[in-house]
Amino acid sequence: MNASGSKAAPARLSGGLKELLKTPQMAALHSGPQPGLLMLDYDGTLAPFKKKRDEATPYPGVREILRRLPIEGQGRYSIVSGRDAGEIGSLLELDPLPEIWGCHGAQRRLVSGELRSAAVSPAHDRACRQAENAAREQGFDAYACERKACSLALHTCFLPEEALARAGMVKSAWAELAAATGLGLHIFDGGFELRIPGLDKGVAVHALAAENPGCIMVYLGDDITDEDAFAALGKNDLPTLVRKEWRPTGARYWLKPPEDLLSFLAAWPVLKDE
Repeated sequence: MNASGSKAAPARLSGGLKELLKTPQMAALHSGPQPGLLMLDYDGTLAPFKKKRDEATPYPGVREILRRLPIEGQGRYSIVSGRDAGEIGSLLELDPLPEIWGCHGAQRRLVSGELRSAAVSPAHDRACRQAENAAREQGFDAYACERKACSLALHTCFLPEEALARAGMVKSAWAELAAATGLGLHIFDGGFELRIPGLDKGVAVHALAAENPGCIMVYLGDDITDEDAFAALGKNDLPTLVRKEWRPTGARYWLKPPEDLLSFLAAWPVLKDE
């Protein structure tokens, strides 16, 4: 089992940017016999991590390419993130916005702007408030301990050394709450998170696959939480790790940001007319 609670697929790297662009799937997308759908994680994939999360804007050049990609129909792209869907919209600064899946599948913001959110039971809401109080007692403010629509996250990647022991105490308290209430405790790059059960990025992949039968799905992500999305893809799809350094993963291809990322986005075969 991996840290997020799902079974990790063995690493089966097939190659980098050149190999990905030469796959039969990409050739089929370029020649037109099959539709494609591009799914993009945000933090660590489209944007570098920042100490201040509200400053994590996309890599230079990403917005310019995304503006050329369709947000509906053939070859469209969607964002799949652990962030709140509204935060993603603010950081992307695109008009119109693509479809955005936020909070690990708990939110779905359609292109129309309609927002659909998973329900949180009173019991799970109380558990999240109890977990938030435990973090406050250890000195973590609302920025370090982030309350989302359907989850609660403690961000540890930029904490000073002296705070890490306190974060460990919070993690232990949250693990006890998770065991008692049915919430899931998940690790991500730079922290850990309590979520209502049944939520992960694979939810978005399964939903989009069901709505788009026969579509070649390409997912780009960097985090441990993206492994759920990789695992949800079909055998003809293209799970792709976007990360400066390799790690064991269920993805078959590896892009190093920002250069490989920008090259792949620019080569995505279905662009709107200029």
